[in-house]
Amino acid sequence: MTTLTTFPEDDRCPKVCNDIGAFKKAEKSPEQALEEVKISEQKKSDVEPKVEQTFSSAPQNPVEAMRPPPSGYEYLPNLKPGTDGKVDWTPLGGMTGTRPGVNKYSISRYSLSEWRKHNDMVLDPEIITESNIVEYNAKTSMMQAFGNIDKQQSENCKRLKQKARDIFRWKVEVERACKAITEEVEMLEIERQRLKGASRVLMLPESISKECLDLRSNRFEPDLVADAAEQELIKEMNLVSEVRATLKNTLNQINEQLAINKAAKHRIEFDWCDKTMAYNTETINLSLSPKSNTILFRPGATRFGDFTAPLEYWEFFCRENVQSCEAARQKSTDLRGSLNAILVNGGRKLRTQADKTDISIAETVAITQELCTKLEETLLSTLQRLADTECLIDTLHESIRKMDAAMKLAQTRLDNRNNWRPHGENVRDQPHLGLIEEVKKIHETVTSLLGQLRNSERVRKDLMNKRITLEREIASKRKTLNIDRDRIGIIRSHYPSASELAGY
Repeated sequence: MTTLTTFPEDDRCPKVCNDIGAFKKAEKSPEQALEEVKISEQKKSDVEPKVEQTFSSAPQNPVEAMRPPPSGYEYLPNLKPGTDGKVDWTPLGGMTGTRPGVNKYSISRYSLSEWRKHNDMVLDPEIITESNIVEYNAKTSMMQAFGNIDKQQSENCKRLKQKARDIFRWKVEVERACKAITEEVEMLEIERQRLKGASRVLMLPESISKECLDLRSNRFEPDLVADAAEQELIKEMNLVSEVRATLKNTLNQINEQLAINKAAKHRIEFDWCDKTMAYNTETINLSLSPKSNTILFRPGATRFGDFTAPLEYWEFFCRENVQSCEAARQKSTDLRGSLNAILVNGGRKLRTQADKTDISIAETVAITQELCTKLEETLLSTLQRLADTECLIDTLHESIRKMDAAMKLAQTRLDNRNNWRPHGENVRDQPHLGLIEEVKKIHETVTSLLGQLRNSERVRKDLMNKRITLEREIASKRKTLNIDRDRIGIIRSHYPSASELAGY
């Protein structure tokens, strides 16, 4: 349907005509004319008795009889009495039951003055004049009525056009506000979905941090320490909880604002429908004319409706509706701006904390790797020392076994000298003392070697314990490296980016 925005300036009767065709406006009103007619009749009635009195007092002189009366009526000198000696204009001439004199020539009943008076009455133009006055007044009234009606219709058309322009202006404002609040509702819904997406994405870093902490809890007991990596993971968990709470609060605010925006959109759309119907009504009214086929008598059309409001309330309602809609849209825009800042700041904080955690884990992995390398080197040296110690122990055993032969030799010689030398030959000579000294020396040497053997065996045991400890530590460090470097590294490689954390 084509919507009219302008109206043709078509005044049906731009000028009210005061002249009516060939008639001119009377200088006197009908009341003044009737008053003058009455005054003239009154004057005539006053003149007739004077004329009768003049006739009754006329002299018998023929010359005087031939003189016309001063009243202006024509004097009849040849008037004579009838056969009965009476004139026909006596007072009994007009009475019922009287008859004038009759002869074979004429019947006289009225006088000439009465006849002329009768003719004057018949020919009196008063009714014609009055009819002309009435016709002129009627045509004047009709022309004035149509002129006034045309003028009134023209003024009302102008008022309707101005009202239609006002309605169209407010309709445009309401349509603009409706379009703006509709776009704002759509944009806020997009931001709400973005916020919900960010909340869902937030589950990933939380699960990553929790999984990392759970994996690090599976380290061997020597490595179960609260290092920098574990502290950063705990901070990451706390930051995720804070960001989740902020996003949840913001989501509640967005839901409330979305309900407000939808309510404002409903009100402004309802107002737009009302203004559209009102504008169409005014357009239809402007298109109507006295020659339209759709006009009818509408009884009770002049009464105001039950819900008719004053003009000030209409203007206030239009302005208030648009302003409330604009206020809701502005508040929603501010909320969207704060939402974007919240998401970006939250994502940046989480990404920064994740980088710190990755750096701490990398430092922990580097330290553990270095320590594991040192432990492996220490284990190699320990194994070498253990092998050397075992060789030393074997050498000591061999040496002690060799000392047994020397001891046996010395003791056998001493026993042979003690048992097989006869009486006087069994002396404490120098060889015997030397053999005793040899046995003593061998015994001391064996004792010393046995002490060295014990020390070597103790050291070998310590080295074996050290080896076990080193191997256990190396296994622990390798498991820690497997957790921190391999498993946690793979898990944290799936950590979302800042844009994903911001809901994009």
